[in-house]
Amino acid sequence: MRLLISYGLGLILWLPGRINAQHVLYTEPLRSRSGIQFEVVGRSENFYWFAKLQKEKSFNRKNRPEGTVLLDVELFDGRLAPVREETPVYFPGISKQWLMTGKKGLDQFMMTSSDDQTRLICSRFYNDPLKEKEIRILDSLPFLSDPSSALLVRSEDHSKILFIAFENSDEYSTKVHAILFDANWNPIYHRMIAHSLFAQPCIQEDEIGFAGESFDDLPIKLANNGEWLMAAPSRIIHNFTLFHACPNGSEYQFRDLPVSPFYKMEDIAMSINNEKEEMSVGLLSGYLKTSLKNVHITNYSISQGRFDFDTSYRFNTQVRDARNKNLSHERFIAVPGGGYMLLKEYGVPLESDKPENPFIGNPEAAYLLANYTEANAGKADLEEGYHLNHGLSPIPLIRNRGDLNLFYFPAVSKDSTWSGTLMMEQQAENNNPDLSYLIVPDKDKLYIIYNNVDGSVNPIATNTTLNRRGQPTGDALVFWKMNRQLNFQLAHHFAADEMAIPYIHNQQNGFAIIRLP
Repeated sequence: MRLLISYGLGLILWLPGRINAQHVLYTEPLRSRSGIQFEVVGRSENFYWFAKLQKEKSFNRKNRPEGTVLLDVELFDGRLAPVREETPVYFPGISKQWLMTGKKGLDQFMMTSSDDQTRLICSRFYNDPLKEKEIRILDSLPFLSDPSSALLVRSEDHSKILFIAFENSDEYSTKVHAILFDANWNPIYHRMIAHSLFAQPCIQEDEIGFAGESFDDLPIKLANNGEWLMAAPSRIIHNFTLFHACPNGSEYQFRDLPVSPFYKMEDIAMSINNEKEEMSVGLLSGYLKTSLKNVHITNYSISQGRFDFDTSYRFNTQVRDARNKNLSHERFIAVPGGGYMLLKEYGVPLESDKPENPFIGNPEAAYLLANYTEANAGKADLEEGYHLNHGLSPIPLIRNRGDLNLFYFPAVSKDSTWSGTLMMEQQAENNNPDLSYLIVPDKDKLYIIYNNVDGSVNPIATNTTLNRRGQPTGDALVFWKMNRQLNFQLAHHFAADEMAIPYIHNQQNGFAIIRLP
């Protein structure tokens, strides 16, 4: 208790002029029956929309597999007090749903299957209690679309929404059905494009999920002017392919993204800049079963339809040894306007005997393993628990559970690489592949939000804020209710500067919503 009081008083006295532009809101505990979960969909005007979900049990999994049911949607005011509940729309044959908030309320976008067709339906719930919900049949596809082959993305200014479905009925080519809508779901065009180079870039696997946004890392992006791009593995050669569709949907082009044949692809991320009409793609690959990595970054001019920057970074994420010694979770993210980052959170040490050194048959990898340097951790210690190194050399520190390694790769020639280590004890779920740190790039800063135990039984939510050069800035987020344990592995980033994180307090669940400065 003395630690909590000291922590709170210290923040209040030290940060009075630095917290006015940010806030953290908390819901009251959301009471519900067992098996029911809540999701924060997003913000609309000064309101927040929540979804109440329940797993549907099935006693005959062969004929009817288990699924998720949308029980209702709930409106909360700007202080997260409940306002009202709305009953969602249900149609027979619903195979997939997306929920998104806009300027006027919440949209429930649905795929339904019937009579060898796929119908697209939208139901809009308004913030205004005097306006009735609207239900519209928007369009249809002339085949039964697999829910896992459909993607929904939205532009940064929310003026356009793109739905695409992949059809693999032809042995030699893939058909892409693309429908572009405006913000009110009025169709702008409906195109079908068939090509042998098409491959699906990603899967939106949730049965009831959210649309792709400009600030996420999905390898498909919709520009404000209606152009859209996606990067996916080539079906013909080892490389990746970048697809670029023009605003009318009829004109398009493919560009080749080379991938080193010596490395195995591990992850991909994409970023878009609507002001400069540019986008970039970052490809992460690894060599055999080692800690040797390769990051390839390509910048693409949307307005000119050509690449204007291309570079690769080869490095080792580990000191002195290419063998992986700890279980770890990795995440590869885009830093809008800057470049890309590899985040590696360490888990428990491997219990099995150390494997033999892997065979390094590639001269490039052998040279990398023999010629990298190690950073001096003592000189790079900028603040307690955080170490910075200029370059991509590993920092020689003992890896404990919860330590986080950061590697930054610029996508602009004037920027430089750096690596850092954040050493904070974490109590996250080992079986969850997501990081126990919430990493949020915003403007020219990088917010790292996490639970800090620091000798206390109850973790305290806190953060470390870095600039683009990896240096701490001192900008702090203040979590006034310090007895709420936040689960950052289940966070939902629903706006560029706003996210929802579930909390647990006295065995009851709720949400904290963080809005960045």
